[in-house]
Amino acid sequence: MASFFSFMAILVVIFRFYARRLSRASLGPDDWLALSALVYVLALNGIFIGGTVQGAITGHSPVVDNWPVTTELEHLAQKYKYAFQTTEKIAFALIKLSILFLWKRIFGLAKSFVVFCWIMIAVITAWSITFLFATIFQCGTRWTWNWAPIGIFLTQCINTLDLLTVFTATDLFTDFIIMFMPVPLIWKLHMPIKRKIGVTSIFMVGLFTIGAGIARMYIYLVTSYDKEDNPDFIADFTLFILWSEIEANVAMIVCCMPTLAPVLGKFSDNLASLLGSAHHGKWTIISSDRATGNGRKADIELPLHNKVIPWQGGPGVVTEAGHSEAEEQFNNNEGILARTEIHRTFEKRRSEHTQTSGDLGR
Repeated sequence: MASFFSFMAILVVIFRFYARRLSRASLGPDDWLALSALVYVLALNGIFIGGTVQGAITGHSPVVDNWPVTTELEHLAQKYKYAFQTTEKIAFALIKLSILFLWKRIFGLAKSFVVFCWIMIAVITAWSITFLFATIFQCGTRWTWNWAPIGIFLTQCINTLDLLTVFTATDLFTDFIIMFMPVPLIWKLHMPIKRKIGVTSIFMVGLFTIGAGIARMYIYLVTSYDKEDNPDFIADFTLFILWSEIEANVAMIVCCMPTLAPVLGKFSDNLASLLGSAHHGKWTIISSDRATGNGRKADIELPLHNKVIPWQGGPGVVTEAGHSEAEEQFNNNEGILARTEIHRTFEKRRSEHTQTSGDLGR
Protein backbone atom coordinates (compact mmCIF):
# COMPACT_ATOMS: atom_id res chain seq x y z
CA MET A 1 0.00 0.00 0.00
CA ALA A 2 2.74 2.48 0.94
CA SER A 3 4.57 1.69 -2.30
CA PHE A 4 1.42 2.31 -4.35
CA PHE A 5 0.75 5.58 -2.53
CA SER A 6 4.35 6.67 -3.10
CA PHE A 7 4.00 6.05 -6.82
CA MET A 8 0.71 7.96 -6.99
CA ALA A 9 2.03 10.89 -4.95
CA ILE A 10 5.09 11.25 -7.17
CA LEU A 11 2.94 10.95 -10.29
CA VAL A 12 0.44 13.67 -9.35
CA VAL A 13 3.22 16.10 -8.42
CA ILE A 14 4.96 15.48 -11.75
CA PHE A 15 1.64 16.02 -13.54
CA ARG A 16 1.12 19.21 -11.54
CA PHE A 17 4.36 20.72 -12.81
CA TYR A 18 3.66 19.42 -16.31
CA ALA A 19 0.22 21.08 -16.21
CA ARG A 20 1.87 24.40 -15.38
CA ARG A 21 4.08 23.97 -18.42
CA LEU A 22 1.17 23.10 -20.70
CA SER A 23 -0.82 26.13 -19.56
CA ARG A 24 2.31 28.32 -19.68
CA ALA A 25 1.62 29.40 -16.10
CA SER A 26 4.44 30.36 -13.79
CA LEU A 27 5.20 28.20 -10.77
CA GLY A 28 3.83 29.63 -7.55
CA PRO A 29 4.19 29.04 -3.80
CA ASP A 30 1.44 26.41 -3.98
CA ASP A 31 3.52 24.31 -6.38
CA TRP A 32 6.72 24.50 -4.34
CA LEU A 33 4.82 23.73 -1.14
CA ALA A 34 3.32 20.67 -2.83
CA LEU A 35 6.80 19.54 -3.87
CA SER A 36 8.08 20.02 -0.31
CA ALA A 37 5.08 18.14 1.08
CA LEU A 38 5.88 15.25 -1.27
CA VAL A 39 9.28 14.84 0.41
CA TYR A 40 7.71 14.45 3.84
CA VAL A 41 4.89 12.21 2.61
CA LEU A 42 7.49 9.91 1.06
CA ALA A 43 9.33 9.98 4.40
CA LEU A 44 6.12 8.84 6.12
CA ASN A 45 5.78 6.03 3.59
CA GLY A 46 9.40 5.03 4.23
CA ILE A 47 8.79 4.93 7.99
CA PHE A 48 5.70 2.79 7.46
CA ILE A 49 7.51 0.36 5.17
CA GLY A 50 10.54 0.15 7.49
CA GLY A 51 8.37 -0.50 10.55
CA THR A 52 6.41 -3.16 8.69
CA VAL A 53 9.55 -4.96 7.54
CA GLN A 54 10.94 -5.03 11.10
CA GLY A 55 7.64 -6.09 12.65
CA ALA A 56 7.20 -2.91 14.69
CA ILE A 57 4.12 -2.16 12.61
CA THR A 58 1.46 -4.86 12.02
CA GLY A 59 2.92 -6.82 14.95
CA HIS A 60 1.49 -7.56 18.41
CA SER A 61 2.52 -6.90 21.99
CA PRO A 62 2.51 -9.79 24.47
CA VAL A 63 -0.16 -9.03 27.09
CA VAL A 64 -0.13 -10.11 30.75
CA ASP A 65 -2.88 -9.02 33.16
CA ASN A 66 -4.37 -6.71 30.56
CA TRP A 67 -1.12 -4.77 30.10
CA PRO A 68 1.51 -5.02 27.34
CA VAL A 69 4.76 -6.70 28.36
CA THR A 70 7.89 -4.69 27.62
CA THR A 71 9.89 -6.17 24.74
CA GLU A 72 12.52 -5.00 22.26
CA LEU A 73 9.80 -4.89 19.63
CA GLU A 74 7.86 -2.42 21.76
CA HIS A 75 10.93 -0.18 22.06
CA LEU A 76 11.30 -0.31 18.27
CA ALA A 77 7.60 0.47 17.77
CA GLN A 78 7.93 3.50 20.05
CA LYS A 79 10.83 4.81 17.94
CA TYR A 80 8.83 4.45 14.75
CA LYS A 81 5.87 6.11 16.43
CA TYR A 82 7.99 9.10 17.49
CA ALA A 83 9.49 9.49 14.01
CA PHE A 84 6.12 9.16 12.28
CA GLN A 85 4.25 11.59 14.54
CA THR A 86 7.00 14.20 14.22
CA THR A 87 7.13 13.95 10.43
CA GLU A 88 3.37 13.99 9.92
CA LYS A 89 3.05 17.41 11.55
CA ILE A 90 5.23 18.93 8.83
CA ALA A 91 3.60 16.95 6.01
CA PHE A 92 0.05 17.94 6.94
CA ALA A 93 1.04 21.59 7.37
CA LEU A 94 2.70 21.81 3.95
CA ILE A 95 -0.29 20.18 2.22
CA LYS A 96 -2.76 22.55 3.88
CA LEU A 97 -0.61 25.57 3.01
CA SER A 98 -0.31 24.40 -0.60
CA ILE A 99 -4.10 24.25 -0.92
CA LEU A 100 -4.54 27.67 0.68
CA PHE A 101 -2.04 29.29 -1.68
CA LEU A 102 -3.79 27.55 -4.58
CA TRP A 103 -7.15 29.02 -3.47
CA LYS A 104 -5.52 32.44 -3.25
CA ARG A 105 -4.13 32.01 -6.75
CA ILE A 106 -7.43 30.91 -8.30
CA PHE A 107 -9.70 33.39 -6.52
CA GLY A 108 -7.22 36.25 -6.26
CA LEU A 109 -9.72 38.85 -7.47
CA ALA A 110 -11.96 38.39 -4.41
CA LYS A 111 -10.26 40.63 -1.87
CA SER A 112 -12.17 39.40 1.18
CA PHE A 113 -11.43 35.81 0.21
CA VAL A 114 -7.72 36.58 -0.14
CA VAL A 115 -7.71 38.13 3.33
CA PHE A 116 -9.36 35.01 4.74
CA CYS A 117 -6.73 32.89 2.98
CA TRP A 118 -3.95 34.86 4.66
CA ILE A 119 -5.66 34.42 8.04
CA MET A 120 -5.88 30.65 7.50
CA ILE A 121 -2.25 30.55 6.35
CA ALA A 122 -1.23 32.22 9.63
CA VAL A 123 -3.44 29.84 11.63
CA ILE A 124 -2.05 26.71 9.92
CA THR A 125 1.53 27.92 10.36
CA ALA A 126 1.00 28.54 14.09
CA TRP A 127 -0.92 25.27 14.45
CA SER A 128 1.82 23.18 12.84
CA ILE A 129 4.67 24.81 14.76
CA THR A 130 2.82 24.37 18.07
CA PHE A 131 2.11 20.67 17.62
CA LEU A 132 5.51 20.00 16.06
CA PHE A 133 7.39 21.30 19.10
CA ALA A 134 4.86 19.73 21.48
CA THR A 135 5.58 16.35 19.87
CA ILE A 136 9.36 16.79 19.77
CA PHE A 137 9.53 17.82 23.43
CA GLN A 138 6.72 15.63 24.75
CA CYS A 139 9.22 14.11 27.19
CA GLY A 140 11.29 17.27 27.60
CA THR A 141 14.93 16.75 26.69
CA ARG A 142 14.96 13.18 28.01
CA TRP A 143 14.94 11.79 24.51
CA THR A 144 15.17 8.10 25.42
CA TRP A 145 11.86 8.35 27.27
CA ASN A 146 10.14 8.84 23.93
CA TRP A 147 10.67 5.13 23.21
CA ALA A 148 10.63 3.93 26.81
CA PRO A 149 8.20 1.18 27.93
CA ILE A 150 4.62 2.31 27.53
CA GLY A 151 4.09 2.50 31.30
CA ILE A 152 6.96 4.98 31.78
CA PHE A 153 6.04 6.93 28.67
CA LEU A 154 2.44 7.48 29.82
CA THR A 155 3.36 8.50 33.37
CA GLN A 156 6.60 10.48 32.93
CA CYS A 157 5.88 12.43 29.74
CA ILE A 158 3.15 14.97 29.09
CA ASN A 159 -0.39 13.77 28.56
CA THR A 160 0.16 12.53 25.03
CA LEU A 161 -3.35 11.11 24.79
CA ASP A 162 -4.93 14.53 25.16
CA LEU A 163 -2.27 16.06 22.90
CA LEU A 164 -3.06 13.66 20.06
CA THR A 165 -6.79 14.06 20.61
CA VAL A 166 -6.56 17.83 20.20
CA PHE A 167 -4.27 17.43 17.20
CA THR A 168 -6.60 15.04 15.32
CA ALA A 169 -9.66 17.18 16.13
CA THR A 170 -8.07 20.44 14.96
CA ASP A 171 -6.66 18.67 11.91
CA LEU A 172 -10.19 17.66 10.89
CA PHE A 173 -11.59 21.10 11.67
CA THR A 174 -9.03 22.95 9.56
CA ASP A 175 -9.46 20.46 6.70
CA PHE A 176 -13.19 21.10 6.74
CA ILE A 177 -12.72 24.89 6.59
CA ILE A 178 -10.09 24.75 3.84
CA MET A 179 -12.09 22.42 1.60
CA PHE A 180 -15.31 24.42 1.83
CA MET A 181 -13.74 27.88 1.50
CA PRO A 182 -14.25 28.20 -2.31
CA VAL A 183 -17.84 26.90 -2.34
CA PRO A 184 -19.62 30.24 -1.63
CA LEU A 185 -17.61 31.95 -4.38
CA ILE A 186 -18.47 29.23 -6.88
CA TRP A 187 -22.20 29.52 -6.21
CA LYS A 188 -22.07 33.28 -6.72
CA LEU A 189 -20.82 32.83 -10.27
CA HIS A 190 -23.23 33.33 -13.15
CA MET A 191 -23.40 29.83 -14.56
CA PRO A 192 -25.99 27.02 -14.81
CA ILE A 193 -26.75 25.03 -11.67
CA LYS A 194 -25.40 21.83 -13.19
CA ARG A 195 -22.10 23.50 -13.93
CA LYS A 196 -21.90 24.90 -10.42
CA ILE A 197 -22.43 21.41 -9.02
CA GLY A 198 -19.74 20.04 -11.32
CA VAL A 199 -17.18 22.69 -10.35
CA THR A 200 -18.02 22.26 -6.66
CA SER A 201 -17.51 18.51 -6.89
CA ILE A 202 -13.97 19.09 -8.18
CA PHE A 203 -13.09 21.05 -5.07
CA MET A 204 -14.92 18.60 -2.83
CA VAL A 205 -12.54 15.72 -3.53
CA GLY A 206 -11.00 16.77 -0.22
CA LEU A 207 -13.86 14.97 1.49
CA PHE A 208 -11.84 11.78 1.05
CA THR A 209 -9.15 13.31 3.25
CA ILE A 210 -11.72 14.32 5.85
CA GLY A 211 -13.15 10.78 5.80
CA ALA A 212 -9.71 9.27 6.45
CA GLY A 213 -9.19 11.78 9.28
CA ILE A 214 -12.49 10.81 10.89
CA ALA A 215 -11.54 7.13 10.73
CA ARG A 216 -8.14 7.88 12.28
CA MET A 217 -9.66 9.89 15.13
CA TYR A 218 -12.25 7.21 15.87
CA ILE A 219 -9.60 4.49 15.97
CA TYR A 220 -7.42 6.59 18.25
CA LEU A 221 -10.18 7.45 20.71
CA VAL A 222 -11.38 3.86 20.94
CA THR A 223 -7.94 2.28 21.36
CA SER A 224 -6.26 4.92 23.54
CA TYR A 225 -8.94 5.67 26.12
CA ASP A 226 -10.11 2.09 26.58
CA LYS A 227 -6.94 0.19 27.43
CA GLU A 228 -8.80 -2.53 29.30
CA ASP A 229 -10.33 -3.77 26.07
CA ASN A 230 -7.35 -2.78 23.92
CA PRO A 231 -4.13 -3.65 25.80
CA ASP A 232 -2.17 -4.61 22.65
CA PHE A 233 -0.03 -1.47 22.16
CA ILE A 234 1.56 -2.44 18.84
CA ALA A 235 -1.78 -3.46 17.29
CA ASP A 236 -3.39 -0.19 18.38
CA PHE A 237 -0.41 1.79 17.12
CA THR A 238 -0.64 -0.04 13.79
CA LEU A 239 -4.26 0.97 13.24
CA PHE A 240 -3.56 4.58 14.14
CA ILE A 241 -0.49 4.92 11.92
CA LEU A 242 -2.29 3.10 9.09
CA TRP A 243 -5.07 5.68 8.90
CA SER A 244 -2.57 8.51 9.33
CA GLU A 245 -0.70 7.07 6.36
CA ILE A 246 -3.88 6.92 4.27
CA GLU A 247 -4.88 10.47 5.21
CA ALA A 248 -1.47 11.96 4.36
CA ASN A 249 -1.26 10.28 0.95
CA VAL A 250 -4.85 11.01 -0.03
CA ALA A 251 -4.34 14.65 1.01
CA MET A 252 -1.20 14.79 -1.15
CA ILE A 253 -3.17 13.58 -4.17
CA VAL A 254 -6.14 15.84 -3.43
CA CYS A 255 -4.04 19.00 -3.18
CA CYS A 256 -2.77 18.44 -6.75
CA MET A 257 -6.01 17.38 -8.44
CA PRO A 258 -7.48 20.88 -9.08
CA THR A 259 -4.35 21.75 -11.08
CA LEU A 260 -4.41 18.77 -13.44
CA ALA A 261 -7.03 19.98 -15.95
CA PRO A 262 -4.46 20.77 -18.71
CA VAL A 263 -2.94 17.29 -18.39
CA LEU A 264 -6.33 15.58 -18.47
CA GLY A 265 -7.32 17.69 -21.48
CA LYS A 266 -4.17 16.73 -23.35
CA PHE A 267 -4.66 13.08 -22.45
CA SER A 268 -8.25 13.10 -23.69
CA ASP A 269 -7.18 14.79 -26.93
CA ASN A 270 -4.45 12.22 -27.49
CA LEU A 271 -6.86 9.41 -26.69
CA ALA A 272 -9.44 10.78 -29.13
CA SER A 273 -6.73 11.12 -31.77
CA LEU A 274 -5.55 7.57 -31.15
CA LEU A 275 -9.04 6.14 -31.38
CA GLY A 276 -9.86 8.26 -34.41
CA SER A 277 -6.82 7.01 -36.32
CA ALA A 278 -8.27 3.52 -36.26
CA HIS A 279 -11.28 4.64 -38.36
CA HIS A 280 -10.47 5.49 -41.95
CA GLY A 281 -12.76 6.82 -44.64
CA LYS A 282 -12.41 6.37 -48.36
CA TRP A 283 -12.35 9.58 -50.35
CA THR A 284 -12.91 9.72 -54.13
CA ILE A 285 -11.19 12.52 -55.97
CA ILE A 286 -12.56 13.20 -59.43
CA SER A 287 -10.63 15.58 -61.62
CA SER A 288 -11.78 16.59 -65.10
CA ASP A 289 -10.23 18.95 -67.56
CA ARG A 290 -12.72 21.29 -69.23
CA ALA A 291 -10.58 21.67 -72.28
CA THR A 292 -10.10 18.00 -73.10
CA GLY A 293 -13.06 16.44 -71.30
CA ASN A 294 -10.77 13.75 -69.92
CA GLY A 295 -11.64 12.51 -66.44
CA ARG A 296 -9.61 10.82 -63.74
CA LYS A 297 -10.83 9.03 -60.66
CA ALA A 298 -8.75 7.85 -57.72
CA ASP A 299 -9.59 6.41 -54.30
CA ILE A 300 -7.36 7.19 -51.33
CA GLU A 301 -7.55 6.16 -47.69
CA LEU A 302 -7.46 9.06 -45.20
CA PRO A 303 -8.08 9.25 -41.44
CA LEU A 304 -11.18 11.16 -40.44
CA HIS A 305 -9.22 13.80 -38.50
CA ASN A 306 -6.37 16.24 -38.88
CA LYS A 307 -5.90 15.58 -42.61
CA VAL A 308 -6.04 17.96 -45.51
CA ILE A 309 -6.61 16.50 -48.96
CA PRO A 310 -4.03 17.95 -51.33
CA TRP A 311 -6.43 19.42 -53.90
CA GLN A 312 -4.52 20.05 -57.04
CA GLY A 313 -5.37 21.33 -60.48
CA GLY A 314 -4.11 23.77 -63.01
CA PRO A 315 -5.98 26.53 -64.83
CA GLY A 316 -9.18 25.31 -66.42
CA VAL A 317 -9.38 22.27 -64.09
CA VAL A 318 -12.36 21.51 -61.89
CA THR A 319 -11.70 19.47 -58.75
CA GLU A 320 -14.52 17.85 -56.82
CA ALA A 321 -14.42 15.91 -53.58
CA GLY A 322 -17.00 13.73 -51.91
CA HIS A 323 -16.98 11.03 -49.26
CA SER A 324 -17.92 7.67 -50.69
CA GLU A 325 -17.66 5.47 -47.58
CA ALA A 326 -20.58 3.17 -46.96
CA GLU A 327 -23.23 4.72 -44.78
CA GLU A 328 -23.24 1.77 -42.39
CA GLN A 329 -19.80 2.72 -41.10
CA PHE A 330 -21.10 5.89 -39.50
CA ASN A 331 -24.11 4.27 -37.92
CA ASN A 332 -21.74 2.61 -35.46
CA ASN A 333 -19.81 5.75 -34.57
CA GLU A 334 -21.01 8.59 -32.43
CA GLY A 335 -20.24 12.07 -33.61
CA ILE A 336 -21.07 14.54 -36.34
CA LEU A 337 -20.77 13.59 -39.98
CA ALA A 338 -20.11 16.49 -42.32
CA ARG A 339 -20.27 16.11 -46.09
CA THR A 340 -18.15 18.60 -47.94
CA GLU A 341 -18.12 19.29 -51.65
CA ILE A 342 -15.37 21.45 -53.07
CA HIS A 343 -15.62 22.93 -56.52
CA ARG A 344 -12.65 24.73 -57.96
CA THR A 345 -13.23 26.69 -61.17
CA PHE A 346 -11.34 29.27 -63.14
CA GLU A 347 -13.36 31.83 -65.09
CA LYS A 348 -11.98 33.81 -67.98
CA ARG A 349 -11.33 37.50 -67.56
CA ARG A 350 -13.89 39.98 -68.86
CA SER A 351 -11.56 41.20 -71.63
CA GLU A 352 -10.97 37.66 -72.83
CA HIS A 353 -14.70 36.99 -72.79
CA THR A 354 -15.40 40.15 -74.83
CA GLN A 355 -12.73 39.25 -77.36
CA THR A 356 -14.13 35.78 -77.76
CA SER A 357 -17.64 37.12 -78.34
CA GLY A 358 -16.32 39.48 -81.02
CA ASP A 359 -14.58 36.70 -82.81
CA LEU A 360 -17.76 34.66 -82.79
CA GLY A 361 -19.68 37.65 -84.23
CA ARG A 362 -17.34 37.82 -87.15
